[in-house]
Amino acid sequence: MLDNSLLTISKPSRYVNHEINSVHKSKEGRLSFCLAFPDVYEVGMSHIGFKMLYERLNSSDNIVCERFFMPWTDAVSELGEKVFVSLESGCGLKSFDVLGFSLQYELSYTNVLHSMKYSGIPYFSAERGENDPIVTAGGSCVMNPMPLKNIIDVFFIGEMEGEITDIFDKLSEMKGENRKTKLEYLNSLPFTYVPLIEPDKTVKRNVYTGFSDDVTINSLIVPMMPAVQDRVAVEISRGCTRGCRFCQAGYIYRPSRERSIEAIANDALRQLASSGYMEVSMLSLSAADYSRLEELLVTMTRLISAEGSSLSLPSIRADRIQDFIFRELAKVRKSGFTIAPEAGSQRLRNVINKNLTEEDIISAVTKAADAGWNGAKLYFMIGLPFETDEDVLAIADLAHRVKRAVGKGRFDIKVSASNFVPKPHTPFQIFPQNTAAELRRKQMLLSDRLKSYRMRLSWHDVEQSVMEGVFSRGDERLCDVLALAADRGLMFDGWSECFDSNAWKQVFRDLGFTMEEFASREFMTQDKLPWSNIDSGVESGFFENEYEKAREEAVTEDCREGSCTNCGVCDFKDILNVYAGDKIPEETTPKESEETFHYVFYIEKRKAGKFLSAIESVRLFTHAARIAEIKLAFTQGFNPQPKMRYLIPPPVGVECSWDLLALECGRLNNFGEVQKKINSILPDGVKVKRVMPYKVNEKKVSFAGRYRLGGELPVVLDKLIAEDKAFYMKKDKKGRDKKVELSEFLLHRQKDEIVLLSGETGSFNPLEFFSYHGLSRAELDVERKNLYMFPKPRQEKNTAEEAEVEDDES
Repeated sequence: MLDNSLLTISKPSRYVNHEINSVHKSKEGRLSFCLAFPDVYEVGMSHIGFKMLYERLNSSDNIVCERFFMPWTDAVSELGEKVFVSLESGCGLKSFDVLGFSLQYELSYTNVLHSMKYSGIPYFSAERGENDPIVTAGGSCVMNPMPLKNIIDVFFIGEMEGEITDIFDKLSEMKGENRKTKLEYLNSLPFTYVPLIEPDKTVKRNVYTGFSDDVTINSLIVPMMPAVQDRVAVEISRGCTRGCRFCQAGYIYRPSRERSIEAIANDALRQLASSGYMEVSMLSLSAADYSRLEELLVTMTRLISAEGSSLSLPSIRADRIQDFIFRELAKVRKSGFTIAPEAGSQRLRNVINKNLTEEDIISAVTKAADAGWNGAKLYFMIGLPFETDEDVLAIADLAHRVKRAVGKGRFDIKVSASNFVPKPHTPFQIFPQNTAAELRRKQMLLSDRLKSYRMRLSWHDVEQSVMEGVFSRGDERLCDVLALAADRGLMFDGWSECFDSNAWKQVFRDLGFTMEEFASREFMTQDKLPWSNIDSGVESGFFENEYEKAREEAVTEDCREGSCTNCGVCDFKDILNVYAGDKIPEETTPKESEETFHYVFYIEKRKAGKFLSAIESVRLFTHAARIAEIKLAFTQGFNPQPKMRYLIPPPVGVECSWDLLALECGRLNNFGEVQKKINSILPDGVKVKRVMPYKVNEKKVSFAGRYRLGGELPVVLDKLIAEDKAFYMKKDKKGRDKKVELSEFLLHRQKDEIVLLSGETGSFNPLEFFSYHGLSRAELDVERKNLYMFPKPRQEKNTAEEAEVEDDES
């Protein structure tokens, strides 16, 4: 949707589509699949699996895959069902053949129901008819499908990127079949759970055996706004055999599978070239366990730095920190350094099988400080099984010893403590979660001890953690809880500003339940668990044995370094631990630095483009320029930025016909070819109209914009001027009221056009002006026809048009 109603809500660029590398197909003759992420756009577009499935589904000519992200609360309240449409075509979710949710966090479940409610899709599977989409779900959360058992039609259990295209190619051939026949086909697959067809089916998690030889993404979508994880991401390995007893991912992604250095490098370079990003993150559950990490880092820093990009690693296990890690990462950029000891005492680290010593932790942080990093984050958990108050206080003591070890300089130690949530398919799945009151008590205990060390603690909301425990360990009774919660408007429960603990407690009371009976229930080893029909590949006896070893404070060795632990996952034929091969990319010649030149791009922004802020616009053109192989110049320092700036950007929501973007880059030899190439990359509605060699010196020029006022706006303006109301009030940077008067900026007025001065004294925002006087932003028709530059000092008002740099065709 691209109408002006987006101006009534926050961050309109969440909803505008046509991003670089997005796919647009006709639905005619194809299976239509809407891939849905039940959180806001910038969160969903950070998830690598979501983007992988989108690309793979669209690789088939039989399938059209579009995307949907949960609209933020203001959009839901202001626009309702208008924003519950797919991003690509703006079609309602009910119109798709398949609606597929990516479930990565239990507190997004109410958003799933809201997506169906506002789309006219019944909550419950049994109530859906032939005109409703088949509602599917995948992701880590479906390892316990029971809280959504009566809501989702088909659960896909495990890793699906190898099979998903073939599955829905087959479904596309069943266009004329009825709903039940399609569900029966999907139920015939070994890794699907279709409760309406076979409620007691035992489902085996799918393991993607082709991972090591595959690519991550070919053409990475560039979001219109910065995503939470706004960079190229490449999986260097998948799975972990460390055996941390609290970590669900460490069990549901077994075995450990590595990709070759050559495959990783080619993947990263391909994504950089297709997206224009300037940072690569190497993803893994345990990056430092990659068997050829030093060679990988040496190779990647050489290749990435040659592209003007930086490299980052996720959280690194402290016992695996080597000097070469800091040596190589420091060559590109010192990104944040994070380690996760999880527990403060050695006793509790043995309980959770975190094979990490205090010496490992201190050594890792000391090496980071010596290598030039200025801080480290230490992540811990409270509420772990068999935890005592002494274990909680040990977190503070350990953090203090780390702080003392690195000295009193500028190196900053940040301490974070999350609340332990028992997860299905882990040794601790039967453990009762601490109550909210107990978690709060432990938080205060730890915070007070840290205060005595002049250190601060950041923590997670305990009520949200308990809710996560409810839906992690709950059963099918929670389907009714979710339906009632959605009916009462509860949404975005994973966001602290939206989570309403009291409202949730009332929902549970009204249905005769308590949160504690789900989150704090202690299962016995012989009990049938709600998720017992889901086979993760790890044998139940292994989990039981690990729980007893935790009680005894005994550790289990990593099977990659010792003998097989008999967890049951590997068949040692197709499913087994895979190590990186010995292939590495060929040497490349470092690129020599080029002389740089100054240019001005004359740009047009309409449709989706008018909803982009100045920062988002510069970001878009930066990506497009890099994809077009324009050698941008960058600032110096810790975080280099492209030397590009939008000269006097128009207000968000105002179309512009002839605006100015200044940049510094290598020599552009053929302006027409440059313009053609970059326009082939930019989204619909945004284009470069002319390229000119010119260095803009804002100290020597002033700017003025010529605006067209549509509809009744000229009449309204005349009336306000006559009534001496040609002003609006706004807040300055210090939060004080400021009066902005039209007379201070108006250079020229004729019929339906005004020319407004912009520059050192600020600017006059026509949208703010008219909305201040009671007009709806959704109905305002304002266009900036041109932006003029003229020499300082400011000359007579009528010289603006005479001295314009360039005018449009009119």
